[in-house]
Amino acid sequence: MSDIADRAIWRIEKDVHNAMAHVRKQQMLESDGRCHFCDEQIAPALLFCNMDCRDDYDKEKAALRRAGR
Repeated sequence: MSDIADRAIWRIEKDVHNAMAHVRKQQMLESDGRCHFCDEQIAPALLFCNMDCRDDYDKEKAALRRAGR
């Protein structure tokens, strides 16, 4: 019984490790006082001026990934 549990734990740890490695490879946005989608000036701690810009940015990036760019 412990063999099954040991394999399950090993698999979970491997999946978590792979997921974390994938996230670390992704480029992170940095706040620069401008909206990353529409380039409007915003507070220095923000990345987007509103949720619509954030959603549009995500959609655009997803479309580029699907297109292989």
